Amino acid sequence: MAPDSGLTELGWQQAHLVADWLSRSFTVDALVSSALVCARQTAEVIGQQLGLAVEIMSGFDETHLPYWNEFPTTPDDPLAWWDQPWRPDPEHAPLYTRFRQELRQAMAELLCRHLGQTVVVVSHGGTIGTIVRSLLGGHQTPIFTENGGVTHLVWQEGRWRLVSHNERAHLGDPALPAQLPWAEAEPARTIVEHFQRVAASSALAQTMPDEEQERALIAFVAPQATDRVLDVGAGAGAAALALAAHTTHVTAVDIAPAMLERAESARSLRGITNVDIRWADATSLPYPPASFDLILCRNLCCYIADLAQLFAELRRVIRPTGRLVIEGIVASEDPVKRATHQALAIQHDPAIVRLYSESEIEHPLREAGFRIERAEVHDAPTTLEEWLALSLLAEAERAGLREMVRASIEEDAAGLCIQRNRDGIIAFTFRRLQLLARLNVAAGHSQIASEEAS
Repeated sequence: MAPDSGLTELGWQQAHLVADWLSRSFTVDALVSSALVCARQTAEVIGQQLGLAVEIMSGFDETHLPYWNEFPTTPDDPLAWWDQPWRPDPEHAPLYTRFRQELRQAMAELLCRHLGQTVVVVSHGGTIGTIVRSLLGGHQTPIFTENGGVTHLVWQEGRWRLVSHNERAHLGDPALPAQLPWAEAEPARTIVEHFQRVAASSALAQTMPDEEQERALIAFVAPQATDRVLDVGAGAGAAALALAAHTTHVTAVDIAPAMLERAESARSLRGITNVDIRWADATSLPYPPASFDLILCRNLCCYIADLAQLFAELRRVIRPTGRLVIEGIVASEDPVKRATHQALAIQHDPAIVRLYSESEIEHPLREAGFRIERAEVHDAPTTLEEWLALSLLAEAERAGLREMVRASIEEDAAGLCIQRNRDGIIAFTFRRLQLLARLNVAAGHSQIASEEAS
Protein backbone atom coordinates (compact mmCIF):
# COMPACT_ATOMS: atom_id res chain seq x y z
CA MET A 1 0.00 0.00 0.00
CA ALA A 2 1.27 3.50 -0.80
CA PRO A 3 2.61 5.52 2.18
CA ASP A 4 -0.29 7.99 2.08
CA SER A 5 -3.06 5.76 0.76
CA GLY A 6 -6.64 5.83 1.95
CA LEU A 7 -8.97 3.38 3.65
CA THR A 8 -9.82 -0.07 2.40
CA GLU A 9 -13.39 -1.39 2.38
CA LEU A 10 -12.75 -2.86 5.86
CA GLY A 11 -11.22 0.44 6.96
CA TRP A 12 -14.37 2.37 6.01
CA GLN A 13 -16.47 -0.14 7.95
CA GLN A 14 -14.19 0.15 11.00
CA ALA A 15 -14.36 3.95 10.82
CA HIS A 16 -18.15 3.79 11.07
CA LEU A 17 -17.99 1.34 13.98
CA VAL A 18 -15.52 3.58 15.85
CA ALA A 19 -17.72 6.61 15.17
CA ASP A 20 -20.83 4.82 16.44
CA TRP A 21 -19.04 3.72 19.63
CA LEU A 22 -17.60 7.18 20.31
CA SER A 23 -21.01 8.80 19.88
CA ARG A 24 -22.50 6.41 22.44
CA SER A 25 -19.60 6.50 24.92
CA PHE A 26 -18.37 10.11 25.10
CA THR A 27 -19.41 13.71 24.77
CA VAL A 28 -16.62 14.90 22.50
CA ASP A 29 -15.60 18.56 22.37
CA ALA A 30 -13.07 18.49 19.52
CA LEU A 31 -11.91 16.22 16.71
CA VAL A 32 -8.29 16.34 15.54
CA SER A 33 -6.68 14.37 12.72
CA SER A 34 -3.26 13.86 11.25
CA ALA A 35 -2.90 15.09 7.67
CA LEU A 36 -2.50 11.61 6.15
CA VAL A 37 -5.34 10.41 3.93
CA CYS A 38 -6.44 7.36 5.92
CA ALA A 39 -6.64 9.41 9.13
CA ARG A 40 -8.55 12.24 7.45
CA GLN A 41 -11.05 9.81 5.91
CA THR A 42 -11.60 8.14 9.28
CA ALA A 43 -11.96 11.50 11.00
CA GLU A 44 -14.51 12.67 8.42
CA VAL A 45 -16.72 9.66 9.23
CA ILE A 46 -16.36 10.30 12.97
CA GLY A 47 -17.09 13.98 12.45
CA GLN A 48 -20.30 13.19 10.58
CA GLN A 49 -21.46 11.03 13.49
CA LEU A 50 -20.45 13.49 16.21
CA GLY A 51 -21.42 16.67 14.39
CA LEU A 52 -17.88 18.07 14.64
CA ALA A 53 -15.56 19.66 12.11
CA VAL A 54 -12.22 17.94 11.60
CA GLU A 55 -9.20 19.96 12.75
CA ILE A 56 -6.06 18.95 10.82
CA MET A 57 -3.02 19.32 13.07
CA SER A 58 0.55 18.80 11.92
CA GLY A 59 2.88 16.61 13.96
CA PHE A 60 0.51 13.68 14.47
CA ASP A 61 1.44 12.04 11.15
CA GLU A 62 3.15 8.67 11.19
CA THR A 63 6.79 8.91 10.21
CA HIS A 64 8.20 6.47 7.68
CA LEU A 65 11.71 6.76 9.10
CA PRO A 66 12.68 3.36 10.62
CA TYR A 67 13.13 4.73 14.15
CA TRP A 68 12.17 1.40 15.71
CA ASN A 69 15.53 -0.02 14.63
CA GLU A 70 17.09 2.32 17.20
CA PHE A 71 15.34 0.65 20.15
CA PRO A 72 17.74 -1.36 22.33
CA THR A 73 17.47 -5.14 22.52
CA THR A 74 18.52 -7.71 25.15
CA PRO A 75 18.15 -11.14 23.53
CA ASP A 76 19.22 -13.13 26.62
CA ASP A 77 17.67 -11.09 29.44
CA PRO A 78 13.92 -10.32 29.23
CA LEU A 79 14.07 -8.35 32.52
CA ALA A 80 17.13 -6.27 31.68
CA TRP A 81 15.18 -3.03 31.56
CA TRP A 82 13.21 -3.59 34.77
CA ASP A 83 13.25 -0.20 36.55
CA GLN A 84 15.96 0.97 34.15
CA PRO A 85 14.13 2.82 31.37
CA TRP A 86 16.10 3.63 28.26
CA ARG A 87 16.29 7.34 27.44
CA PRO A 88 16.66 8.12 23.72
CA ASP A 89 19.02 10.94 22.71
CA PRO A 90 20.06 12.56 19.40
CA GLU A 91 23.38 10.74 19.34
CA HIS A 92 22.13 7.17 19.76
CA ALA A 93 18.57 7.50 18.42
CA PRO A 94 18.45 10.46 16.01
CA LEU A 95 15.37 9.30 14.07
CA TYR A 96 13.31 8.50 17.14
CA THR A 97 14.44 11.68 18.89
CA ARG A 98 13.35 13.78 15.92
CA PHE A 99 10.00 12.00 15.71
CA ARG A 100 9.41 12.57 19.44
CA GLN A 101 10.30 16.26 19.21
CA GLU A 102 7.77 16.83 16.44
CA LEU A 103 5.14 14.85 18.33
CA ARG A 104 5.79 16.73 21.56
CA GLN A 105 5.23 20.04 19.76
CA ALA A 106 1.95 18.69 18.39
CA MET A 107 0.84 17.53 21.86
CA ALA A 108 1.77 20.91 23.34
CA GLU A 109 -0.34 22.69 20.73
CA LEU A 110 -3.21 20.25 21.29
CA LEU A 111 -3.19 20.82 25.05
CA CYS A 112 -2.91 24.57 24.60
CA ARG A 113 -6.06 24.57 22.48
CA HIS A 114 -8.10 21.90 24.23
CA LEU A 115 -6.88 21.33 27.81
CA GLY A 116 -9.86 20.30 29.96
CA GLN A 117 -11.85 19.04 26.96
CA THR A 118 -12.56 15.58 25.61
CA VAL A 119 -10.64 15.35 22.34
CA VAL A 120 -10.56 12.58 19.76
CA VAL A 121 -7.24 12.41 17.91
CA VAL A 122 -7.24 10.25 14.79
CA SER A 123 -3.66 9.20 14.23
CA HIS A 124 -1.47 6.14 13.59
CA GLY A 125 0.01 3.19 15.45
CA GLY A 126 3.57 4.49 15.70
CA THR A 127 2.36 7.92 16.76
CA ILE A 128 0.04 6.53 19.44
CA GLY A 129 2.69 4.16 20.75
CA THR A 130 5.22 6.97 20.99
CA ILE A 131 2.76 9.18 22.90
CA VAL A 132 2.15 6.38 25.40
CA ARG A 133 5.88 5.66 25.77
CA SER A 134 6.72 9.33 26.19
CA LEU A 135 4.05 9.94 28.83
CA LEU A 136 4.62 6.71 30.78
CA GLY A 137 8.32 5.96 30.15
CA GLY A 138 9.83 2.73 28.87
CA HIS A 139 10.97 3.84 25.42
CA GLN A 140 12.59 0.49 24.75
CA THR A 141 9.14 -1.17 24.59
CA PRO A 142 7.34 -1.33 21.22
CA ILE A 143 3.61 -0.71 21.62
CA PHE A 144 1.29 -2.25 19.06
CA THR A 145 -1.97 -0.59 18.00
CA GLU A 146 -4.29 -2.29 15.53
CA ASN A 147 -6.41 -0.52 12.93
CA GLY A 148 -9.54 0.78 14.61
CA GLY A 149 -8.02 0.35 18.08
CA VAL A 150 -8.67 3.10 20.63
CA THR A 151 -6.26 4.37 23.29
CA HIS A 152 -7.86 6.31 26.16
CA LEU A 153 -5.61 8.72 28.11
CA VAL A 154 -6.81 11.10 30.84
CA TRP A 155 -4.94 14.03 32.44
CA GLN A 156 -6.29 14.09 35.98
CA GLU A 157 -5.02 15.38 39.32
CA GLY A 158 -1.65 16.34 37.89
CA ARG A 159 -0.83 13.01 36.25
CA TRP A 160 -1.58 10.99 33.15
CA ARG A 161 -3.77 7.93 33.51
CA LEU A 162 -3.87 5.20 30.85
CA VAL A 163 -7.47 3.95 30.90
CA SER A 164 -7.15 1.56 27.98
CA HIS A 165 -4.99 0.81 24.97
CA ASN A 166 -5.86 -0.85 21.65
CA GLU A 167 -9.49 -1.23 22.67
CA ARG A 168 -11.36 -3.02 19.87
CA ALA A 169 -14.56 -4.37 21.41
CA HIS A 170 -16.50 -1.67 19.55
CA LEU A 171 -15.55 -3.30 16.24
CA GLY A 172 -17.61 -6.33 17.22
CA ASP A 173 -18.07 -9.35 15.01
CA PRO A 174 -17.32 -8.37 11.38
CA ALA A 175 -20.05 -10.79 10.29
CA LEU A 176 -22.62 -8.85 12.33
CA PRO A 177 -22.00 -5.14 11.62
CA ALA A 178 -25.18 -3.96 13.34
CA GLN A 179 -23.91 -0.43 13.98
CA LEU A 180 -23.04 0.30 10.36
CA PRO A 181 -25.33 3.03 9.02
CA TRP A 182 -26.48 0.95 6.06
CA ALA A 183 -26.89 -2.38 7.93
CA GLU A 184 -30.61 -2.15 8.61
CA ALA A 185 -31.82 0.61 6.30
CA GLU A 186 -33.17 -0.16 2.87
CA PRO A 187 -32.35 0.51 0.09
CA ALA A 188 -28.88 1.47 1.42
CA ARG A 189 -28.07 -2.06 2.56
CA THR A 190 -28.98 -3.58 -0.80
CA ILE A 191 -26.91 -0.94 -2.62
CA VAL A 192 -23.84 -1.49 -0.42
CA GLU A 193 -24.06 -5.28 -0.69
CA HIS A 194 -24.59 -5.17 -4.46
CA PHE A 195 -21.62 -2.92 -5.09
CA GLN A 196 -19.49 -5.00 -2.76
CA ARG A 197 -20.05 -7.84 -5.22
CA VAL A 198 -19.55 -5.57 -8.22
CA ALA A 199 -16.23 -4.31 -6.85
CA ALA A 200 -14.96 -7.88 -6.52
CA SER A 201 -16.08 -8.95 -10.00
CA SER A 202 -14.84 -8.50 -13.55
CA ALA A 203 -18.00 -6.50 -14.26
CA LEU A 204 -16.45 -3.45 -12.59
CA ALA A 205 -13.80 -3.02 -15.30
CA GLN A 206 -16.44 -3.38 -18.00
CA THR A 207 -18.52 -0.56 -16.56
CA MET A 208 -15.65 1.94 -16.48
CA PRO A 209 -15.81 4.62 -19.20
CA ASP A 210 -13.21 4.45 -21.95
CA GLU A 211 -11.13 7.45 -23.09
CA GLU A 212 -13.71 8.51 -25.68
CA GLN A 213 -16.50 8.46 -23.10
CA GLU A 214 -14.34 10.40 -20.64
CA ARG A 215 -13.63 13.07 -23.28
CA ALA A 216 -17.34 13.32 -24.07
CA LEU A 217 -18.16 13.75 -20.39
CA ILE A 218 -15.52 16.46 -19.94
CA ALA A 219 -16.79 18.27 -23.04
CA PHE A 220 -20.34 18.30 -21.70
CA VAL A 221 -19.42 19.22 -18.12
CA ALA A 222 -16.99 21.98 -19.27
CA PRO A 223 -15.10 22.17 -15.96
CA GLN A 224 -13.30 25.38 -15.05
CA ALA A 225 -9.82 25.55 -13.56
CA THR A 226 -11.13 27.21 -10.39
CA ASP A 227 -14.00 24.77 -9.83
CA ARG A 228 -14.47 22.90 -6.60
CA VAL A 229 -16.27 19.75 -7.68
CA LEU A 230 -18.50 17.26 -5.90
CA ASP A 231 -19.01 13.87 -7.57
CA VAL A 232 -22.03 12.29 -5.85
CA GLY A 233 -22.33 8.53 -6.17
CA ALA A 234 -18.78 8.45 -7.51
CA GLY A 235 -18.46 4.66 -7.58
CA ALA A 236 -14.95 3.58 -8.52
CA GLY A 237 -13.99 7.21 -9.12
CA ALA A 238 -13.51 7.28 -12.91
CA ALA A 239 -15.34 10.57 -13.46
CA ALA A 240 -13.80 12.25 -10.41
CA LEU A 241 -10.27 11.33 -11.49
CA ALA A 242 -10.97 12.48 -15.04
CA LEU A 243 -12.17 15.86 -13.75
CA ALA A 244 -9.16 16.29 -11.47
CA ALA A 245 -6.87 17.41 -14.30
CA HIS A 246 -9.26 20.24 -15.21
CA THR A 247 -10.25 21.63 -11.79
CA THR A 248 -8.91 22.90 -8.48
CA HIS A 249 -10.30 20.14 -6.27
CA VAL A 250 -12.67 17.19 -6.52
CA THR A 251 -14.54 15.54 -3.65
CA ALA A 252 -15.85 12.08 -4.58
CA VAL A 253 -18.47 10.53 -2.29
CA ASP A 254 -20.24 7.19 -2.31
CA ILE A 255 -22.19 5.05 0.14
CA ALA A 256 -20.49 1.75 -0.76
CA PRO A 257 -17.14 1.20 1.03
CA ALA A 258 -16.00 -1.35 -1.55
CA MET A 259 -16.28 1.23 -4.32
CA LEU A 260 -14.52 3.85 -2.19
CA GLU A 261 -11.61 1.45 -1.82
CA ARG A 262 -11.42 1.04 -5.61
CA ALA A 263 -11.60 4.80 -6.11
CA GLU A 264 -8.87 5.45 -3.55
CA SER A 265 -6.68 2.74 -5.08
CA ALA A 266 -7.03 4.34 -8.53
CA ARG A 267 -6.30 7.80 -7.11
CA SER A 268 -3.20 6.60 -5.31
CA LEU A 269 -1.95 4.58 -8.29
CA ARG A 270 -2.21 7.62 -10.57
CA GLY A 271 -0.65 9.96 -8.01
CA ILE A 272 -3.58 12.40 -8.10
CA THR A 273 -3.46 14.75 -5.11
CA ASN A 274 -6.45 17.04 -5.63
CA VAL A 275 -9.15 14.37 -5.18
CA ASP A 276 -10.60 13.47 -1.79
CA ILE A 277 -12.49 10.17 -1.48
CA ARG A 278 -15.18 10.31 1.21
CA TRP A 279 -18.09 8.24 2.48
CA ALA A 280 -21.43 10.03 2.39
CA ASP A 281 -25.12 9.47 1.78
CA ALA A 282 -26.15 11.51 -1.27
CA THR A 283 -29.30 12.74 0.48
CA SER A 284 -27.45 13.89 3.62
CA LEU A 285 -24.11 15.39 2.64
CA PRO A 286 -21.62 16.40 5.37
CA TYR A 287 -20.73 19.75 3.78
CA PRO A 288 -21.72 23.32 4.57
CA PRO A 289 -24.06 25.28 2.31
CA ALA A 290 -22.68 26.69 -0.96
CA SER A 291 -19.54 24.53 -0.93
CA PHE A 292 -19.22 23.49 -4.60
CA ASP A 293 -19.05 25.15 -8.01
CA LEU A 294 -19.85 21.96 -9.92
CA ILE A 295 -21.81 18.88 -8.86
CA LEU A 296 -21.85 15.70 -10.91
CA CYS A 297 -24.50 12.98 -10.50
CA ARG A 298 -23.63 10.15 -12.84
CA ASN A 299 -25.72 6.95 -12.83
CA LEU A 300 -27.16 7.90 -9.45
CA CYS A 301 -30.84 8.75 -9.85
CA CYS A 302 -31.97 5.14 -10.30
CA TYR A 303 -30.69 4.34 -6.79
CA ILE A 304 -32.62 7.19 -5.15
CA ALA A 305 -36.23 6.72 -4.06
CA ASP A 306 -36.97 10.42 -3.53
CA LEU A 307 -35.42 12.74 -6.13
CA ALA A 308 -36.92 15.79 -4.44
CA GLN A 309 -34.87 15.04 -1.31
CA LEU A 310 -31.72 14.50 -3.38
CA PHE A 311 -32.13 17.70 -5.38
CA ALA A 312 -32.91 19.75 -2.26
CA GLU A 313 -29.66 18.54 -0.71
CA LEU A 314 -27.70 19.31 -3.87
CA ARG A 315 -29.23 22.77 -3.96
CA ARG A 316 -28.07 23.30 -0.37
CA VAL A 317 -24.39 22.55 -1.09
CA ILE A 318 -24.10 24.18 -4.54
CA ARG A 319 -22.93 27.75 -4.87
CA PRO A 320 -25.36 30.32 -6.31
CA THR A 321 -23.40 30.42 -9.58
CA GLY A 322 -22.73 26.66 -9.60
CA ARG A 323 -23.67 24.03 -12.14
CA LEU A 324 -25.29 20.64 -11.69
CA VAL A 325 -24.72 17.85 -14.23
CA ILE A 326 -26.93 14.76 -14.24
CA GLU A 327 -26.18 11.78 -16.44
CA GLY A 328 -27.80 8.38 -16.62
CA ILE A 329 -30.29 6.07 -18.28
CA VAL A 330 -33.86 7.33 -18.56
CA ALA A 331 -36.98 5.28 -19.23
CA SER A 332 -39.94 5.93 -21.50
CA GLU A 333 -42.50 8.60 -20.73
CA ASP A 334 -45.11 5.88 -21.29
CA PRO A 335 -45.81 4.52 -17.77
CA VAL A 336 -46.47 0.97 -18.98
CA LYS A 337 -43.24 0.79 -20.98
CA ARG A 338 -41.37 2.44 -18.14
CA ALA A 339 -42.67 -0.19 -15.71
CA THR A 340 -41.54 -3.00 -18.03
CA HIS A 341 -38.10 -1.45 -18.49
CA GLN A 342 -37.84 -1.01 -14.70
CA ALA A 343 -38.69 -4.67 -14.11
CA LEU A 344 -35.87 -5.71 -16.47
CA ALA A 345 -33.43 -3.28 -14.87
CA ILE A 346 -34.15 -4.42 -11.30
CA GLN A 347 -33.77 -8.05 -12.33
CA HIS A 348 -30.38 -7.13 -13.83
CA ASP A 349 -29.31 -4.91 -10.88
CA PRO A 350 -31.28 -5.52 -7.64
CA ALA A 351 -29.89 -2.34 -6.08
CA ILE A 352 -31.91 -0.15 -8.47
CA VAL A 353 -34.82 1.51 -6.68
CA ARG A 354 -36.69 2.76 -9.75
CA LEU A 355 -36.18 4.16 -13.23
CA TYR A 356 -37.23 7.70 -14.09
CA SER A 357 -38.28 9.28 -17.34
CA GLU A 358 -36.72 12.53 -18.45
CA SER A 359 -39.71 14.55 -17.25
CA GLU A 360 -39.69 12.75 -13.88
CA ILE A 361 -36.15 14.03 -13.36
CA GLU A 362 -36.69 17.51 -14.70
CA HIS A 363 -39.87 18.30 -12.72
CA PRO A 364 -38.44 17.81 -9.18
CA LEU A 365 -35.25 19.50 -10.34
CA ARG A 366 -37.19 22.65 -11.22
CA GLU A 367 -39.20 22.36 -8.00
CA ALA A 368 -35.90 22.36 -6.07
CA GLY A 369 -35.00 25.72 -7.58
CA PHE A 370 -32.89 24.74 -10.58
CA ARG A 371 -33.31 25.87 -14.16
CA ILE A 372 -32.32 23.52 -16.95
CA GLU A 373 -29.86 25.05 -19.39
CA ARG A 374 -29.21 22.04 -21.54
CA ALA A 375 -30.67 18.55 -21.81
CA GLU A 376 -29.65 15.96 -24.38
CA VAL A 377 -30.75 12.35 -24.77
CA HIS A 378 -28.37 10.01 -26.60
CA ASP A 379 -28.91 6.49 -27.84
CA ALA A 380 -26.70 3.85 -26.23
CA PRO A 381 -27.05 0.65 -28.27
CA THR A 382 -26.02 -2.73 -26.83
CA THR A 383 -26.75 -6.40 -27.27
CA LEU A 384 -28.51 -8.63 -24.81
CA GLU A 385 -25.37 -10.67 -24.12
CA GLU A 386 -23.22 -7.56 -23.62
CA TRP A 387 -25.76 -6.28 -21.12
CA LEU A 388 -25.96 -9.61 -19.31
CA ALA A 389 -22.15 -9.70 -19.08
CA LEU A 390 -22.36 -6.63 -16.83
CA SER A 391 -24.64 -8.42 -14.38
CA LEU A 392 -23.75 -10.64 -11.43
CA LEU A 393 -26.52 -13.12 -12.19
CA ALA A 394 -26.06 -16.86 -12.20
CA GLU A 395 -26.67 -18.56 -15.54
CA ALA A 396 -30.14 -19.73 -14.52
CA GLU A 397 -31.06 -16.16 -13.60
CA ARG A 398 -29.64 -14.89 -16.88
CA ALA A 399 -31.77 -17.39 -18.74
CA GLY A 400 -34.85 -16.02 -16.99
CA LEU A 401 -33.87 -12.46 -17.87
CA ARG A 402 -33.32 -13.47 -21.50
CA GLU A 403 -36.89 -14.73 -21.59
CA MET A 404 -38.16 -11.48 -20.09
CA VAL A 405 -36.33 -9.50 -22.79
CA ARG A 406 -37.60 -11.76 -25.59
CA ALA A 407 -41.14 -11.34 -24.30
CA SER A 408 -40.67 -7.56 -24.53
CA ILE A 409 -39.80 -7.59 -28.24
CA GLU A 410 -43.38 -7.62 -29.41
CA GLU A 411 -44.94 -4.16 -29.34
CA ASP A 412 -41.69 -2.77 -27.88
CA ALA A 413 -43.06 -3.37 -24.36
CA ALA A 414 -40.06 -1.80 -22.58
CA GLY A 415 -39.52 1.15 -24.93
CA LEU A 416 -36.03 -0.09 -25.78
CA CYS A 417 -36.50 -0.83 -29.50
CA ILE A 418 -35.59 -4.47 -28.84
CA GLN A 419 -34.89 -6.36 -32.08
CA ARG A 420 -33.57 -9.72 -33.18
CA ASN A 421 -31.25 -9.51 -36.21
CA ARG A 422 -30.68 -12.09 -38.92
CA ASP A 423 -28.00 -13.83 -36.85
CA GLY A 424 -30.42 -14.24 -33.97
CA ILE A 425 -28.63 -11.64 -31.86
CA ILE A 426 -30.97 -9.56 -29.70
CA ALA A 427 -30.05 -5.88 -29.55
CA PHE A 428 -31.69 -2.89 -27.94
CA THR A 429 -31.05 0.78 -27.21
CA PHE A 430 -30.91 2.54 -23.89
CA ARG A 431 -31.54 6.28 -23.74
CA ARG A 432 -28.96 8.25 -21.73
CA LEU A 433 -29.75 11.72 -20.45
CA GLN A 434 -27.12 14.44 -20.08
CA LEU A 435 -28.49 17.47 -18.30
CA LEU A 436 -26.92 20.74 -17.18
CA ALA A 437 -28.76 22.92 -14.65
CA ARG A 438 -28.08 26.02 -12.61
CA LEU A 439 -29.81 27.58 -9.63
CA ASN A 440 -32.52 30.05 -10.38
CA VAL A 441 -31.16 33.43 -9.33
CA ALA A 442 -34.13 34.06 -7.06
CA ALA A 443 -33.81 30.61 -5.51
CA GLY A 444 -30.12 31.12 -4.87
CA HIS A 445 -30.67 34.48 -3.16
CA SER A 446 -33.49 33.01 -1.10
CA GLN A 447 -31.21 30.22 0.09
CA ILE A 448 -28.43 32.60 1.14
CA ALA A 449 -30.87 34.88 2.96
CA SER A 450 -32.33 31.98 4.97
CA GLU A 451 -28.84 30.81 5.95
CA GLU A 452 -27.84 34.26 7.13
CA ALA A 453 -31.08 34.60 9.07
CA SER A 454 -30.50 31.33 10.89
